[in-house]
Amino acid sequence: MDKADKIATKGVNKDFGFEINRPFYIVSQLPMNKVVEMQGGTNVVLKRWRANQRQQQFVFDNVSKTVKNMNWKNYALDIQNNGRSNNLRTTASINSRWW
Repeated sequence: MDKADKIATKGVNKDFGFEINRPFYIVSQLPMNKVVEMQGGTNVVLKRWRANQRQQQFVFDNVSKTVKNMNWKNYALDIQNNGRSNNLRTTASINSRWW
């Protein structure tokens, strides 16, 4: 264990295709290009893009291998029903399983 590699905090995670700890938006392909916004830490809704709103920005956390919101960093995105649902939600329990 003392010879384990350090976990990267920046750069690109080639396994998942994300830049580590770099903010990004999740943009809908529906008309008007709305973005995903977290409200109150647990609700995920589509809203009109607004500049520099931390509720609309997400980052890939390379330690837990999850996507987290910039405003509520203790919640991670999750797909309900073990990935067999269309519902996107957030959970406080970190589940890094990728569907």
